[in-house]
Amino acid sequence: MSRVLRRCLAVVVLPAAVMLSGCTDNDEPEVPEVPGETDEPTGDTTATEAVDATPDPTSTLDVPFECSELMSAGRVVQILQTSLDGETQRVYNEDFLEDSGRTGRLTCRYGAPTGGETASPSPDSEPEAPAVEIAVSSYIDEETAGGRIDATLGSTSRDIEPQTMGGNEGYVLTGQDEVTFIMAEGVRTYVIALRRGVVAEAAELVVMLDLAAEMLGLDAPTPES
Repeated sequence: MSRVLRRCLAVVVLPAAVMLSGCTDNDEPEVPEVPGETDEPTGDTTATEAVDATPDPTSTLDVPFECSELMSAGRVVQILQTSLDGETQRVYNEDFLEDSGRTGRLTCRYGAPTGGETASPSPDSEPEAPAVEIAVSSYIDEETAGGRIDATLGSTSRDIEPQTMGGNEGYVLTGQDEVTFIMAEGVRTYVIALRRGVVAEAAELVVMLDLAAEMLGLDAPTPES
């Protein structure tokens, strides 16, 4: 009798154990299975394509690291059609206040006064600006980048002329000391400043747009009237 009883108990206990195991597995969070490199495709590539379509943040937010990636000093001289005194200076920064929305900035100064040329004749006078200064900044999104251009336009007292560049709305700002072109493209902003007197006044706008087109890899547009 005891042997029969033990068999009956075994029959009852085993299904209970299976049921308990099933409940335990269902309580655990689901972990998606990641196929290995040697796994055969299942025919449903929707999920994979969605992942591949996600842009790499470093490809959309970073700015060039070297001035040669932006524009060489030799190319600047060719566009200006005049020699430049001074040197090329590079300032790279990727450390900003979190609420600024900026993620990177490269500033390149061409024809900048060298250390020996920056001595001011008086304490109140400022050192001469570089012949050309080009800056590209990146931001967390397109809205923030465009907002920086709007803020500049809203705070300047210089004359403003719209100028389309590559399908994007840019602006030429003319002041007493320099002519500046500003534009937002995606998550980046571009600023080019040309010191007045480097080229003839009649050639300033053409030179400015040639510099902008070279920086963006575009054909130079016709100045808008």
